[in-house]
Amino acid sequence: MSHEVIILPDEMESIVGRNRKTIWRWWRKEKSFPAPIQINGRAIGWREADYQAWLNGEWQN
Repeated sequence: MSHEVIILPDEMESIVGRNRKTIWRWWRKEKSFPAPIQINGRAIGWREADYQAWLNGEWQN
């Protein structure tokens, strides 16, 4: 059984070395970063597979 790894916002900030505002700008305005998914209620995160694709230059909007 496999499960999907979700990266939470605080962890994503550490991984990419940028703050939330920058990550949000990349996603919302520049469309250059994967969209987060809603986890439950108001919590969000990014699929690790989407982040890895973005990191490798394989992610497309």
